[in-house]
Amino acid sequence: MSASLRLPPGPRGNPVLGSIPEIAKDNVGLFMMSWRKYGDIVRFRGPLTLFLLVHPDYVKHVLQDNHLKYPRPEFVASKLKGVVGDGLVANEGDVWLRSRRLAQPAFHRQRIASFATLMTDTAAEMLEAWKGYAERGKPVDIKSEMMHVSLAVLAKALFKADWGEYAAVVEPAVGIALAHTNRRLTAPVDPQRFPLPSTRQFNKAMKDLDTIVYKLIADRRNSKEDKGDLVTMLMQAKDEETGATFDDKQIRDEVTGFLIAGHETVSAALTWTWYLLTQHPESWRRLRQEVDTVLGGRVPVLEDVPKLKYTAMVLDEAMRLYPPIFVLMRCNQQEDEIGGYRIPAKSNVVICPYVTHRHPDFWDNPEGFDPERFSPERAAGRHRTAYLPFAIGPRKCIGDTFALLEMQIIVAMAVQRFRLTLMPGQPVIPQPAISLRPRDPLMMMIEAAPGN
Repeated sequence: MSASLRLPPGPRGNPVLGSIPEIAKDNVGLFMMSWRKYGDIVRFRGPLTLFLLVHPDYVKHVLQDNHLKYPRPEFVASKLKGVVGDGLVANEGDVWLRSRRLAQPAFHRQRIASFATLMTDTAAEMLEAWKGYAERGKPVDIKSEMMHVSLAVLAKALFKADWGEYAAVVEPAVGIALAHTNRRLTAPVDPQRFPLPSTRQFNKAMKDLDTIVYKLIADRRNSKEDKGDLVTMLMQAKDEETGATFDDKQIRDEVTGFLIAGHETVSAALTWTWYLLTQHPESWRRLRQEVDTVLGGRVPVLEDVPKLKYTAMVLDEAMRLYPPIFVLMRCNQQEDEIGGYRIPAKSNVVICPYVTHRHPDFWDNPEGFDPERFSPERAAGRHRTAYLPFAIGPRKCIGDTFALLEMQIIVAMAVQRFRLTLMPGQPVIPQPAISLRPRDPLMMMIEAAPGN
C-alpha cells in the first residue's frame, strides 16, 4: 500500500475529545452533516477514531467482500454479550459461523411460512383492543403498541406457549435490557462496572428473563414434543459436518438474541411506517385499495402476502428513511485502502444506512416518501448495496424473512379495519439508540375505516 495515501478528511472536533461529545449527543445528525461537508469517507478524531463510510461500494467492501477482515469492535461485542451471551448477535469468527450454520435451517422460508397464522392471530388480538380505543375516542401510543405486538409475535414463535403467562415479566425485562445496553454502548464509562440502581435493575431483569427462558427450554426438552416453534427447531438443529447440536446455554443465548434484536427492529420499522402513512394520505389510500382488492375483507393467509406488493413497497420505503439498524460498526484487522484513502489497522469503521439511504447518486428526492421507488421498474439497475435495512453480506439479519412477513400481515390487517391520525402538536424526533425510533410517545387517534 502506498505510504503517500492520505487519511480521509473530517471535523477536528474538541482538542481533547475530538468528535466524541457530538457523536454521543446525536450520531446520526453529525454523520449526515459531516457527509454533506466532507464526502463519502469521513474521519472523526478523538480517543475513539471513527471512519464513516457512505458510498455503497465502500459498504460492500467492508460488509461483504472483506468481512473477515472487518469484525465488530471488541467493545461493542463485549457489551452485547452481557445480554445475549455467545449467540449470533454478539459472536464473531468460527464460533459465530458454527451458530449461524446450526440456526439457519430454522429460518428457511418454508419454516417461516408456518408462522403466518400465529401472526394473524396476534395481530387480531391487538386490533380487537383498537376497536375499544376507537369507540371511546381514546388516543394510543403507536410506538408502545408496536412494541407489544412485535414482542408477542416473536415470543409465541419462539415458544408456542401461553404468552399471557409470561408477558408481564418478559416485556419490561426486554425493555430494561435494551435501555441498559444502549447506556453501556454510549457512556464514556461503562455503568455495568458500578453498583448503580440501573445496574441492579438490569441484573434483576436478566435473571427474570433467564428463569423464564430456561424453564421453557426444559419444558420442551422434557415433553419431547415438536410444536414447530423456533426453540424446538434449535433443539433439532445439527451441524452436518460435525454432528454438533445446541446445548441449553446456547439455545438460551440465541433465544434472547432473537427476542432483543427481532422485537426492537420490527417495532421500530412498524412505528415509522404508521407515522409516514399518516403524513401521506394518498399512500394510505393506495394501501387500503390494495388490501381491499387482495383480501376482500377477510383475514390474510400466507398465499395473499406476495400479492400485497404496494404494502411491501411502503415498508421498504419506511425502512429506507428510518432504518431500524441505523449504524453498523466494524474494526479492520489490517491497514486498508478505501476510495483512495488510507484506513489504518485497528480503525473503527462506521456504516450508517440512514445516510447511505439518502445518497442522491442512488436515490431521487432522497428525503421524500415515495414507495413506488421500490417498484421492479424503478429498482432495476440500482446499486444492490444502496439499500441495507437488514445489513448485507454473511452477517445479514437471519430473521429478515420472518420480519417482513410479520410486518406485511400487521399493516394489511390494521389498514383493513382502521385509519390512524397523528395527534397534532407533538414532536417526532428520531432517537438513535439500539434502533432508530421516535424519541417520544407517538400518540394517534384510531377510527374505524369506511365499511367497518
